[in-house]
Amino acid sequence: MEISALSNVAGLSQAFPTQPAAGAGAAPQNPTVGFGKLMEDMIGKVSDLQNNADKSIQGLVTGEGKGLHEVMLAVEKASVSFQMMTQVRNKAVEAYQEIMRMPV
Repeated sequence: MEISALSNVAGLSQAFPTQPAAGAGAAPQNPTVGFGKLMEDMIGKVSDLQNNADKSIQGLVTGEGKGLHEVMLAVEKASVSFQMMTQVRNKAVEAYQEIMRMPV
């Protein structure tokens, strides 16, 4: 049984960019900018999923032909993505609090 490496996982390449080879002439990037951009993108995607779920619900109520199963899928996608974003935020806050508790 062969285990292959994870590749093309959404967000991982943005969160952990590959470092250029020595002598490439590129300045090192600020990791906080990369994490901030990742969080901004994640919040934008969650917002888009919630807006799509709202539109699906409105379409179901007005009878625009969306099936109940499609609406439920859109709502669950929005719910799961929001829960994941909340957990990422909670872990970041926990890490910050742990760092602040460290003696200097």
